[in-house]
Amino acid sequence: MFNKLLALQGLQMLYHYTSLDGLIGIINGNSLWASHCKYLNDSTEYIHALNAPISLSNEIYMDDDYLSPFGFSMRKALDEMKHNDVYVSSFSEKPDLLSQWRGYCPPGRGVCIGFKSEILEKFCIENGLNLNKCIYNREEQFQKISALIQQCQAEFPKPYVSRQDYDAFDSKGRVEHELNYKQYVTEGDGKKQADTALNNLCNSINKLAPLFKDVGFHEESEWRITAENPACSINFRAGISHLIPYITLSILSFSKDAIGEVIVGPNASSHNCASSVSMLLKSADFNDVNVRTSKIPFKSW
Repeated sequence: MFNKLLALQGLQMLYHYTSLDGLIGIINGNSLWASHCKYLNDSTEYIHALNAPISLSNEIYMDDDYLSPFGFSMRKALDEMKHNDVYVSSFSEKPDLLSQWRGYCPPGRGVCIGFKSEILEKFCIENGLNLNKCIYNREEQFQKISALIQQCQAEFPKPYVSRQDYDAFDSKGRVEHELNYKQYVTEGDGKKQADTALNNLCNSINKLAPLFKDVGFHEESEWRITAENPACSINFRAGISHLIPYITLSILSFSKDAIGEVIVGPNASSHNCASSVSMLLKSADFNDVNVRTSKIPFKSW
């Protein structure tokens, strides 16, 4: 489903917008933060991505008695999947973008860090992470979810009778079919195959769901690193109304060359800020990093 090598072709850098404090933390800690997707501002997109397959599983269970055990099993697996933990770190294809300065940086104190795509990609591959572009189109989102469910159905154990034979049964015969089929895939010889198909579906949705965003955000051209159920330590920071769990991604420990440039956002003293950012980078042995100032005439202070 995801082809990282082809997907990133032609993109030299991906950009991470943050504050001056965030920059200091990234440089001194040699790492980025990846936050739990259920506690982000756009967490409703992740929930929507889970609700879509749940709705489809309900339709199968309620409207197609022949396949109702498949719909029931899929709904149960998806409900259990809600307890999974997925962490994301966000980037944009676009440097020096006004909406990003406004949305993700404090007024007059923002920076945009350009990470080399090739190094990000290698870091993710070697650490079992995913790096992919967000999907904004609702129709495309639904098509991808539908394709995963069709694939799951193809891998799921088939009923022991054809639909034509089922349609010829009387009411008692149909009930017996549903009970026998359900027992076969939940407790009988078909359980292992059913569990494998459902696990494949949930794993694929778990990779896909954090990439769903509303079309209103399409200008951001966002990419995300996602980590599923990480084994590393979980940290916490204070949000506006709740705590936000996060993990650290040691990208700069992996390669000091990961940063290609830093752009200082609209700032009352942009040249002094750029000079101080250069000093910070050099003091931490980040050499050959281009530091420049935003070209956007935006005043937020």
